[in-house]
Amino acid sequence: MAMEMRTGQVALIIIAVGGLGASADSHSGSVCIAPVPETVDGRSAPGMACGLDKLSLKIDGKAMAWSTKESVKIEDLDVNVHHRVVVFCDGKPQQSFGFRFSDFKTADLCLFLNDLYRTVQLSEVKRCPWCKCR
Repeated sequence: MAMEMRTGQVALIIIAVGGLGASADSHSGSVCIAPVPETVDGRSAPGMACGLDKLSLKIDGKAMAWSTKESVKIEDLDVNVHHRVVVFCDGKPQQSFGFRFSDFKTADLCLFLNDLYRTVQLSEVKRCPWCKCR
């Protein structure tokens, strides 16, 4: 009985240490920002009427114009902290939200503008074929 207990404890310790090692390797995540669709769905909600050339965004204080041509990857984001995304139209905030990587199954995310609802969304890259970051 004592030998069985020790074997079980050793197995549990190995699993715990192995789990810690796996999470210790992934201290950073990334967000691939999909280009803004050049054409707007005719059924789209009028919520964010903004010219494509006037859209910009900020992730954790890093501001950038929102590309209409190619995906842009933001790397080395700390997976252990809360991040903030703000979308601007002509310099004025339009939408904002926060996220944690722990809310997702992966640390590789895609940020995109849903052209039907005109809202910014965040999802796992593997679910977003329009995110083309390498």
